[in-house]
Amino acid sequence: MADYLYGSANLRARESAIVSGDRIARLADAKTIDEAYAQLSEYGVFIERDPESGKILREETLLAILKKAYETTQELAPDSEALRLWLYPYDCNNLKAAIKCSVRGIDPRSMLFDFGTVKAEEIVSMVETGNFEGVPDAMQGAAAEAIALYARTQNPQLIDLVLDKACYRDMLSCATASGDSFTQRLVRAKIDLTNVMTTVRILRMNSGEAGKALMEDAFIEGGRLLRTELFGVSEEALWERLRYTEYASFADAVLTGNGSLSSIECSLDDFIMEIVKETKFIPVGLEVMVAFLLAHEYEVKNLRIVLAGKEAGLSPSVIRERIRKSYV
Repeated sequence: MADYLYGSANLRARESAIVSGDRIARLADAKTIDEAYAQLSEYGVFIERDPESGKILREETLLAILKKAYETTQELAPDSEALRLWLYPYDCNNLKAAIKCSVRGIDPRSMLFDFGTVKAEEIVSMVETGNFEGVPDAMQGAAAEAIALYARTQNPQLIDLVLDKACYRDMLSCATASGDSFTQRLVRAKIDLTNVMTTVRILRMNSGEAGKALMEDAFIEGGRLLRTELFGVSEEALWERLRYTEYASFADAVLTGNGSLSSIECSLDDFIMEIVKETKFIPVGLEVMVAFLLAHEYEVKNLRIVLAGKEAGLSPSVIRERIRKSYV
């Protein structure tokens, strides 16, 4: 506990800089996209611009927030496995993008995140050489497997399937090694809810035996929900089953929503955030640092929803429906 005393106090002080839920809602009410960026700047967010044209760079602006959050926590707890594992999805994204671009003969660099446990340029080099030593363990083998599967099938979805499953294996392994129960709970919840979303999508495809086979292939091990709790039932029965699990509040939110996939995904994210917000009652500990990272992940997700919605000309009411719960 004492190891995280300084880090916890430091991050608690920094929480005030996170763009709060109230402020994000006000951004949704901005009359124009320029007004939204002006408000965001007033909130203390540095707006990245193209050095030549002066055009606002939305993704660069948002990713800079995340990059700073990860750098801050790494500085405060450089050896923490429980913090490192949240970078694995960025490694996974970079591997998927680099492999897909490689088989199509295009440069992947514009699609890669410049933070993760492995540098983006190294990922590109790994795909070129076929040597994936240095990426998290499960993703090492999965990357080579994904390339071989694509060569046989020409199906790019298999690249995602294989690497996403490996990413969760690496995250769970890292969470277990950390010994932190809060982190393990979060990772297992993410695995379970990813399996639920996969099941719902496949059920709505009405693809019969092919869908059943796809569910088997896509199922991610390591969660608390068993295959038998998800497979072989209607969607209605699935939600009823979940009402008798630790995901009851998620199921209830879905059953009272409009039933769209976007609404279900929103309820899923809100469920995870409710777990994260439990750390608000913890003054010191690794949980505070994990929550700080996920608070920024949700901050950026919500800002992307608002800014992309404004750019697309969506109404404030439609944008607000898509906003997730915030940590602050």
